[in-house]
Amino acid sequence: MDEQDCGDFLVSSRELASFEATIKTARNKVEVARVLQAHDLSEDDFTRSFPYLAKAVRDLPDIDAPEA
Repeated sequence: MDEQDCGDFLVSSRELASFEATIKTARNKVEVARVLQAHDLSEDDFTRSFPYLAKAVRDLPDIDAPEA
């Protein structure tokens, strides 16, 4: 993805890589929501700009499962 497609919230390839890694390692949708909020990125913009990440997030649990 071209950095220009990401809008104002991600200005460098290093920041983009960090953003993607954080999303990919999130354990639940709450963590993802915090990352999006920190980058001032709406869910709609996230889905439109990062469809491959949005697809992975879709399979995450809403919150952490309770420990057994």
